[in-house]
Amino acid sequence: MKPGPIIRVVLADDHQIVREGVRALLEVSEPQSGRRVSVVGEAANGTEALALCRQLGPEVAVLDVSLPGASGFEVAEQLRALPRPPAIVMLSMHASPEHVRRARDVGAAAYVIKGSGVAELADAIAHVADGGTGPFPEGEPTGPRLTEREREVLAAVASGQSNKEIAQKLGISVHTVNTHRVHLMEKLDVHDVASLTKIALDLGLTG
Repeated sequence: MKPGPIIRVVLADDHQIVREGVRALLEVSEPQSGRRVSVVGEAANGTEALALCRQLGPEVAVLDVSLPGASGFEVAEQLRALPRPPAIVMLSMHASPEHVRRARDVGAAAYVIKGSGVAELADAIAHVADGGTGPFPEGEPTGPRLTEREREVLAAVASGQSNKEIAQKLGISVHTVNTHRVHLMEKLDVHDVASLTKIALDLGLTG
């Protein structure tokens, strides 16, 4: 089958070695649609990703969720305001229901877990470039949703507040704050404050 038109992609990830590896693999991949992928721009942070998308007008933006400055979710929201927004493929280490819901909320057309085969990412890019949708982890996000109180605690943890400070701010006991932290780690499948903070940043709960 004769290859179709090239799919122009902007790739955003804060690790250069990841960008270089993904780019090299994508450009030799053969998506099922027959359309080849060309990475026309690479960004190390959210600001660069926005600038490149405005400048280059790619068909698809592949955004790491955890970009410095502005998370991939925040970048996706801003890209939707462009006259001709690119289709969005989110790339993440996390597959929690909260991440998947957030991706859908910002208009992502696919969500690929880091560590998946390059064929899955290439096929997702091809599908969204043609106006379709790609994979999302486990289909619809059916896992436990964070409560409003858990979101408040998560944001406070990310801002560096102690359990005592959070308790005073929210008018609850220190024991209740600690219980919320434990539940947050279970729901989000992380095991330390640094990981909770990173997720809060990804989800746009700080600022």
